[in-house]
Amino acid sequence: MSLYSVQNISYPAPRWCRNTHVQSLLATVKLRRNSVKRRAQQLIQHSEEKIIECDDGVKLQSFVALNHYQVKPDNNAPLAILIHGWEGSHQSLYLLSSAQTLYQQGFTVVRLNLRDHGNSHHLNPELFHSNRLDEVVEAVKTLQQQHQPEKLLLCGFSLGGNFALRVANRAQEAGINLTKTIAICPALDPADILIKLETSFPLYMKYFMYKWKRSIRKKQELFPDIYDLEEDLQTDSMRDLTEKLVKYYGEYQSINDYFDGYNICGDRLQKIQTPTTILMSKDDPIIDYQGLYTLPDHPHIHRYLTEQGGHCGYIKNYRLQSWMDDFIIEQTRQLLSS
Repeated sequence: MSLYSVQNISYPAPRWCRNTHVQSLLATVKLRRNSVKRRAQQLIQHSEEKIIECDDGVKLQSFVALNHYQVKPDNNAPLAILIHGWEGSHQSLYLLSSAQTLYQQGFTVVRLNLRDHGNSHHLNPELFHSNRLDEVVEAVKTLQQQHQPEKLLLCGFSLGGNFALRVANRAQEAGINLTKTIAICPALDPADILIKLETSFPLYMKYFMYKWKRSIRKKQELFPDIYDLEEDLQTDSMRDLTEKLVKYYGEYQSINDYFDGYNICGDRLQKIQTPTTILMSKDDPIIDYQGLYTLPDHPHIHRYLTEQGGHCGYIKNYRLQSWMDDFIIEQTRQLLSS
C-alpha cells in the first residue's frame, strides 16, 4: 500500500440523519439558515464587499472580514479564502458555517464569489463557465498582495473545491504562496457528475436547473444586446442546455471538450507543491468518490474518505452543526500553531 493512499476516516453521523439525501439537503436548506446566520453574526457584521479587478477588465466579488480575534496580535492574521459550489455564493450555509469557524480561529476570511454567483452578474458581460480558472488564480494572487498574510489557506466546496485544487496546481507558477489547500467534496470528473445527476434523486437536477436558469435569465436581463437564450432555456435537460451554451464560450468543440477542461482526475494535479487535503464521502449523491483513487500518489496530497456525509453535509447534531467544520479546524491546527 502506498504511503499516500486514500485514508478512510470516521465521521459519526447521527442515526436520524445517516441518509445521504437528508445530509445533502440539510447542507443548504432554509431550515438551517437561522441557526447558521446567528452563529456567523460577527463574521457577517465585519464583512465588507470588495470587488477584485483582474486582467481584461474581469471583476470578481468578494466579502472580506478582517480578523478581530487575532491569535498573534503582533503579526498579520492568517488569511483564508473560501470558494462556494456551483450556483452557491458567499451566503451558502455550508460555506458561511466554515467561514465563521475559521474567523473564530483567528483567520481573516474572504468569501470569494465566482463570476455570475451571488449578486455579481452585472460585473462581467461574459457568462460564467467552469474553465474560467485564470481569473480565480489572479483573484487569489491579488488578495495575497493586498493582505500580505504570513499564512494563506484556500478552501473550496464542491465546484469550489475543484477550483481550489486547480489554483493550488497553478500556485507556484502564479506566485501564490499557499500554506494549505482544503477541498471538500470537490467536483472530480464533470462528465461523471452529469451522469450521476441524471440518474440520482430527481430533486438535485431540478434544484440545479432552477438556479442555473435563474442565473442565466438574470444575465440576459442585464445584457439583452448580448443574450437571447429563452428558447434554449425551455429544456429540462442539463446535458442539452450545457451543449447549447458551449457554443457561446467559443473555444470548445463539444461538451466533452468543455468537461475535459476542468476534469482533475488522473495526473492533472501533479504540480501541487503545498499541503493539500481532500475530503469526500462514499455516499455523496452528486460526486462519485471513485475518482479519488485516480489522483496521483503525491507527498502533498492527502485524501480522506468517510462512509457517510452526503454532499457537503456532514451534519453532526440536532442543532444542524457540521462535522465538516471540526475537520477543517483539525486540518488548520498546525497552520495556526506554527
